[in-house]
Amino acid sequence: MTRLLPATLFVSLAVAPPAFAEWTIGAFAGGAHTQRTSLTITRPAESTSVSLAGVRHRSESLEPPIYYGYRIAFFPGWRWLGIEGELIHLKVVADTARDVQISGLLRGEPVGSTVRMSSVIEDFSITHGVNLLLVNAVLRRQAVVDRGGNARFAVTARLGAGASVPHPESTIGGRHVEGYEWGAASVQAAAGIEMHVKRRVSVFAEYKLTHTAQDVRVAEGTARTPLTTHHVVAGLALRLGARD
Repeated sequence: MTRLLPATLFVSLAVAPPAFAEWTIGAFAGGAHTQRTSLTITRPAESTSVSLAGVRHRSESLEPPIYYGYRIAFFPGWRWLGIEGELIHLKVVADTARDVQISGLLRGEPVGSTVRMSSVIEDFSITHGVNLLLVNAVLRRQAVVDRGGNARFAVTARLGAGASVPHPESTIGGRHVEGYEWGAASVQAAAGIEMHVKRRVSVFAEYKLTHTAQDVRVAEGTARTPLTTHHVVAGLALRLGARD
């Protein structure tokens, strides 16, 4: 999975002009909150096709494996517009102890009521990461220039799209299924601020909004869930090859 990010970035930047190029390498950690969502479970062998509404997720961002991300960006000569490859290790853990609204066909019987989620699926999570793999367009505006003409701060904005490589884990009827899969398309919008603490080192804080709709395996079937997530992150960036 980690080999995909530099490969995608290389293809995207193959035609970029080399003169006065700046590369930025960054890493970050933080927290995420996924909005209430639905989970649609389809298991043909048991005549089950149900939708669970009002599913809540815990992020468990600081529990191993923790929430993290890293990215590599390229800024050509004008330096205010760049292109970037980014990995976001987002996690979601369904709170199956809560009640949800159920509708559809469960083991051949029509259903439409409020039930404890664990009565339908004991566990559902993507804890080794939804793993969003994105290519971003980055806008960066330098601000607060000091007496030496050096920028101390910068504001940034990102729009991105790409793929995902989720690692879902689920248990239905005592049967546990987990493993990496090729996931669905993903998108993000983000805004943040950078502070230059040394000549080529910056710290940054950022808000992100991401969306993806995952369709993953469960025992004898599939589960589909749209995930809209708010992220707040902070990290460190290193600038390489920049003009001073």
